Amino acid sequence: MWIRSQDRRALLNVNQVLISPSVDGSIYYINDSLGEESNVLGVYSTEEKALKVLNDIQEFNECTYSEMFQMPQDEDVRV
Repeated sequence: MWIRSQDRRALLNVNQVLISPSVDGSIYYINDSLGEESNVLGVYSTEEKALKVLNDIQEFNECTYSEMFQMPQDEDVRV
């Protein structure tokens, strides 16, 4: 699935999407993989928002013929 990053600087063909918290737990990253080669797709202020975006990606993937998902800005995610 193609996902355009939140900052619009990357368009990536991803096979997995993961949530990872910052070291202090103050923000949550959505990445395309774990490890040094991972790309940050979006950054969210709460885990609940990050989970909502994952749900949106899943729904988008199941319900549309389009192959690209645009990561929403943190302030645009309503939980």
